Amino acid sequence: MPKTKSSSRAMKSAMVTQKQVNRYEEYMKKQFENSEFRKVYEEGLEALRVGVKVAQLREKHGLTQTQLAAMLHTSPSVISRIENGENVELKTLQKIAQALNAKLKIELVPA
Repeated sequence: MPKTKSSSRAMKSAMVTQKQVNRYEEYMKKQFENSEFRKVYEEGLEALRVGVKVAQLREKHGLTQTQLAAMLHTSPSVISRIENGENVELKTLQKIAQALNAKLKIELVPA
């Protein structure tokens, strides 16, 4: 299918320039100088890692969010929120681990 002028313009507007990348990196570097920002960022990143791991294990078992939710007697939106790195309770993670035949490992490390 040949490219049209409008599709080429749309592609160009969706592309990120190196200048934009550099600006973003500089912005983030400045933000990380703030210890409170760094703390919140790292906590969010850890929650997202847990969510990604849940999604990977769920998919490895060939389950949809709806199927996993039914196994846990909860709603698919709860599974979605967990997989998107939103707040999750320890008890829910324990249930997910059991349902996915996984071991839940929680570790406290010095900050």
